[in-house]
Amino acid sequence: MPVAMESLDQKPFRLAPGRAAWWIPNPGRVARYPPIATLTSNHLPGTSAEDTRKLSFAAALKDLLQNLSFHCYSKLVESGRRIQERFFWFVFHITALSVLIAFLWGSYTNEQEVLVTTMYHPMYPIWKVEFPAISVCSLNRISQRAAWQYAHNLSGKDPKLRNASYFYDQLKAFMYMYYDPSDLMDIDNALRFQSFLDRFDTGEKDLFFNTRKRMRALTPNCSDMFVSCRIAGRLFNCMDKFETTLTSHGFCCTFNYDGKYVNKRDFRQRYFGPDMGLVLTLKTDPNDNFYKINGHNGFVISIYEPHSYPDPFSGGVAERVAETGFNTLLPVRAKIFETLPEARSMSPSVRKCLFENEMPWIFARHYTFSKCISACRAQSVVSLCECVPFSLPHRYIDGCEKRIYCTLQHLACLKRYEFKWLNVITSRENVTGLEHELQDALYCPLCLASCTETRYSVRGAMTLGLPTPTPSQIKGPARSNPGPRANNSYGPALSSGSGRGPVHGSSSPAELAVVRIYFAETHIQYFRQIIKCAWYETFSTIGNICGIIAGFSLIGICELLFFLAKQLWQACRAELRAELAHIHVQIRTQVAEPETEAEAEAESERPMKLFILP
Repeated sequence: MPVAMESLDQKPFRLAPGRAAWWIPNPGRVARYPPIATLTSNHLPGTSAEDTRKLSFAAALKDLLQNLSFHCYSKLVESGRRIQERFFWFVFHITALSVLIAFLWGSYTNEQEVLVTTMYHPMYPIWKVEFPAISVCSLNRISQRAAWQYAHNLSGKDPKLRNASYFYDQLKAFMYMYYDPSDLMDIDNALRFQSFLDRFDTGEKDLFFNTRKRMRALTPNCSDMFVSCRIAGRLFNCMDKFETTLTSHGFCCTFNYDGKYVNKRDFRQRYFGPDMGLVLTLKTDPNDNFYKINGHNGFVISIYEPHSYPDPFSGGVAERVAETGFNTLLPVRAKIFETLPEARSMSPSVRKCLFENEMPWIFARHYTFSKCISACRAQSVVSLCECVPFSLPHRYIDGCEKRIYCTLQHLACLKRYEFKWLNVITSRENVTGLEHELQDALYCPLCLASCTETRYSVRGAMTLGLPTPTPSQIKGPARSNPGPRANNSYGPALSSGSGRGPVHGSSSPAELAVVRIYFAETHIQYFRQIIKCAWYETFSTIGNICGIIAGFSLIGICELLFFLAKQLWQACRAELRAELAHIHVQIRTQVAEPETEAEAEAESERPMKLFILP
């Protein structure tokens, strides 16, 4: 027994199971073993820091595997195991790690979509939904009476004293190009006419030809288009509710552009059904046609979210044509998409959408995807053709006050890039066969979907022929009170745009158009985008996967990180010590060299001694 104790005292104590160095708070030098009688579980020997430092990396790794909290890793280095068993456990752990990586990668790819869309309310009442904005644009974009008046004004300014008929023909030949720049039949005469306008048709405060001001004067007035207006069965003055706004077709008459009909309404005012929605009686004057978008007489009806810019090439707009002589029914179906405010903490690139007030300097706290695309297109037009289209709002373009409006001299440039502006992409993805279109398309990476919006679509639209009035209806006396069905009486028509009182004269059904815009459903679907997983849910998912497949735990990961950090520190410390030792050797060598030289000189100066051996 004394021999055994002496052998234990002679050898340094290695790491014992359960006493790994990374769990010892302050490892210090260990005393000798206590007597065998006192060597109990309460008197386990400690670990010497010097002995611990002397462990090689292989020995430290072996000790780590023996004491690691991860399951079954001690089997790889456990004494008494045969090579076949160790190989089995090695293959087992490699397989478990591979499966773990595959599961974690799948979880990572699934977490790329941080927001998930869920059904919040499948039967959301329609009386809580805001009524859409309605734009009414006449297919006749230029009034003939306004064109004649403009021709007379140009004739009075002409130094050559050409008559109004000449300028009327010039307007007839070229003014439509402001709406359709694709037709370049006689570009030389168009440029000469534009040069005349630049010289003689500018105001005192204008530095260039003001296309927007001129096209607004030539557009048919809203008061000339409306006969009567009714909403929820009640007549109202059309001119009080409709305002002139800019659209992709130019200046049009818009209802509810500012979203005034947003508040909750009662059952009667839920705008459901053809008779309870917005009912418009419109009229056209065939003698006032100057330039029509197509060969029909009628109106373009645009339905979109309030505060938006109606542009069919930017999305978010439902457009239908209401021809004269027909009763056009436009049933509107709405869907609400809302993103919870908690998503504002994420960056827009992560949530892939923008809230309405995130770009106030451009969109006045009412961001929509269609407005962003229109603004991107406007910036491209300004950059490539150095002009501003008159139909685009000023706020979409920086420094628009210093820019000129697009005129006939910009037609060639507008035609050249027409394909580019009609094809818009917000992200670049390589698609086989579309490489050319990808390079020529307009790239708008800042335009993201709206986080919260109400989408309107028109499905099931139909037209019914208007009834032909009888002679008695035409010659009969006017009603003192037209009542709620005044939109269907065509004898004593109502005054233009007022909704009250008779008009002088009458309009035939061929010149009238009735448009009914209403909600087609009493209840709609309400969707919400919520955060898919909070950070603690993601952490819990990863922890469950690691624990079930590989037996990993947070404590074991800390042990592994501590081991790696310690080995790195010891390696750096050993390298530093070696460098310092090398420096000390060099210093000693440099100090010893002069002493050696002095001793050699002193030895050479001494007298020689002669030793005589017997």
